[in-house]
Amino acid sequence: MSVWRFTHLRDSAESVHGRDLPAERAIWRASILESALVLGSKQESSIVDQSSCDADNISVVRRRSGGGAVFLELDQHLWVDFVIARDDELWKDDVGQAMWWVGDLWADALAKCEVADRDQLRVHRGGVERPSSFDSICFGGLGPGEVTLNGKKVVGISQRRTREMARFQCVAHRRWSSNAYRKYLKFEDPVPDIPVAEISGLNQIAETLVELAALR
Repeated sequence: MSVWRFTHLRDSAESVHGRDLPAERAIWRASILESALVLGSKQESSIVDQSSCDADNISVVRRRSGGGAVFLELDQHLWVDFVIARDDELWKDDVGQAMWWVGDLWADALAKCEVADRDQLRVHRGGVERPSSFDSICFGGLGPGEVTLNGKKVVGISQRRTREMARFQCVAHRRWSSNAYRKYLKFEDPVPDIPVAEISGLNQIAETLVELAALR
């Protein structure tokens, strides 16, 4: 069984997203130094209300993985990346199925930390479900491997793949508000409230993820 290397990064969101990670089993926890609005790799910068971001000192950065925008409020989220090499036993050629084990790991950790019973935590094994009314927001839809609690999304996951490795970027929120997206992004139509499950005990959950990953 391969050993997971664990690193806790404390840096800007831009630096963490821009860092090239080695193709090896590793868990990277990121604690950012300022709040940030993170765009998916294919999103246009024109959707950002830059004046509002500037006024509130919100960094606008872009990740290399796909999906919608994520607002990372300082100290109000848990950001964990998992990296595996192509020859890892966890690797799946199917891009969707490749994310299932990540969701299962999160669901097991949340249950062990008594966030909810395991059977209440659902790991999505279908395709991408993203209502067009707010498809530019990560937590406005549901993708493979992502975890829900009583119908509310609790863990968002995006994936970046190269020839050598896969990087799964995961976020859960202690505090969530659709108002931040209304303020920092531009929308043609009103954005409804998005149901997101907020969780506490983020440090315990991070430690439990590392503990359970060691069993895989």
